[in-house]
Amino acid sequence: MSKESRIDEQIQHFYDNVPNVGDALPLKEYLLKHEDSRMAWYLLGKEYEGKGDKAKATYCFAQAGEIYEAFESKPAPQLPENKASEKAGWKKWTIALLIPILLVGGAVVAVRELLQDGDDPAAVETAAAVTEPPAAATGVPPKPPVGGKPAPLPAGVVPPDQIAGAPGPEEQGRSVLGELLTSQPSRQPRLLVAVPKLGKWNDWVKSGKPIATVASDRESGLAGVEWFDPKWCDCKPEDGKAKAAAKLVEGWKPLQEEKLALRSAMTRYKERTGQWPDSPEAMAGDYPANTMAGWTESMSSWFEELKAVLTDKTDGKIPQTAGWPDRTGPDSGHGAPAGTLAPLTELPLEIIVDKSNHRLAVVSGDVIVRNYEVGLGGDKTPEGKFVISEKVKDPNGSSTGAFGSRGMTLSDTRYGIHGTNEPKSMGKDESLGCVRMTQEDIEELYDLVPLGTPVTIAEEGGLPDELRAPPERFRLPSTQNETNPHKVYDWLG
Repeated sequence: MSKESRIDEQIQHFYDNVPNVGDALPLKEYLLKHEDSRMAWYLLGKEYEGKGDKAKATYCFAQAGEIYEAFESKPAPQLPENKASEKAGWKKWTIALLIPILLVGGAVVAVRELLQDGDDPAAVETAAAVTEPPAAATGVPPKPPVGGKPAPLPAGVVPPDQIAGAPGPEEQGRSVLGELLTSQPSRQPRLLVAVPKLGKWNDWVKSGKPIATVASDRESGLAGVEWFDPKWCDCKPEDGKAKAAAKLVEGWKPLQEEKLALRSAMTRYKERTGQWPDSPEAMAGDYPANTMAGWTESMSSWFEELKAVLTDKTDGKIPQTAGWPDRTGPDSGHGAPAGTLAPLTELPLEIIVDKSNHRLAVVSGDVIVRNYEVGLGGDKTPEGKFVISEKVKDPNGSSTGAFGSRGMTLSDTRYGIHGTNEPKSMGKDESLGCVRMTQEDIEELYDLVPLGTPVTIAEEGGLPDELRAPPERFRLPSTQNETNPHKVYDWLG
């Protein structure tokens, strides 16, 4: 059957199912140019729905199938059985329609308007704006309990496949948005969130305010944007949708920290031993095999996902660094960090100590994950590069002694990062050379960074003065024994 005959048949099927079409569009002219787009059926349905023509809208939504389900968070309507196929041997064909899109309250715009000068317009030549946000932007996942099992997404909510960071519309934000719009189309929506700058760093703790949601259609290449932040558009976004998207990101961030800790630990394990870990027990064992300070249920599935890739020798090469797990685990954790948050998926955690302002930061590339105040020893605190060569709980059998409840040795020396029973020494040079931290800070740092983490101590480390730690701290549930009663610790505390 020729393309033109097939299109004639599909148009007739449309008319058969929605009689009395008084506003018939020039379907054939469009269909001869564009084929195979459930997104187009969805957009046509929204246009009919806006005109109050429910019969035509229902037919179009039924043809849209999974695209309708992704945007509306409910099953697509089904055509009545006696109208599902009027002719014997009829084969269902999805059709691309170039539909004029009505802007709703100024909250949606065409893709072409979003691109900066110099962007390639050909990549988005057929782009159109969608008038409804993806389901992921409207679901409100409950907040996951700290150290517990993450709460699932509400039924019908489609998790995003990327959550991209951007500093602002006048900086590289437009470029990040352009990448989302022109990247490989996906059934899943993508979120753009604000990531403020903190000096030269991208601020992870303060990140997450929703800017927009991006939707694309794999078959037609259509893409569109729903805005949440009026600073980015000449519009009045719906406040409820922005709040729902913010809730989604709030539940997503702690799970990314778990992934970051796991991925960093696997990479550091490989650097120390020359091979990838073969089990969770190898990662979170009793002292001294405590690369990680604990384990969560989500980490088990992520570990198996990464292990399958890392041990795959089909191409003759074993990866030198762990990837980013995003196919398994709770749906509320799906959505790989992208844009200015992309370093989280590529670079393991490191520690920087800035002697000039008594700060210790945990970073991944140019993303600053934490920034703490510490106590130092002035000239007694050495400068240079070290690694965490040992991690121990309750050094010398006490959680309230001179070294607090946690200690980490630097490169098998007498220098360490540890707690203290002198919390007033924070921000001062009163130690004999070690890095002192408050109990809350050292316990979070201990759980976040693995054995083998690089530590750079510098007179001018470039860290900001502003402290960064979330209200609910990162914690790993642990059943392992990380004490070492066989050693007397004599760090230069």
